[in-house]
Amino acid sequence: MLRVSEETRDRVLRIGREEFGGVSADETVRRLIDEHWQAAAVASVQRYRDSDPLGWSDYLAGAAELSAADAPISDEWTGPAE
Repeated sequence: MLRVSEETRDRVLRIGREEFGGVSADETVRRLIDEHWQAAAVASVQRYRDSDPLGWSDYLAGAAELSAADAPISDEWTGPAE
């Protein structure tokens, strides 16, 4: 059980109602935690990009190289011969 003030509980319930279509307080908190994690991840990447432009360029070049190695999915292969 999580103890929060009445004001915080009401805020969570309002966010669940207005922002997330009426989900429960539990689901609202889960979604807010997920949003926080995503925002922290984006900020971390931004800090890396800003603090190490050369490393960021290397990262992008590596990602482009890996994406170029992708092969299309083919339905031609049916598996081992029986």
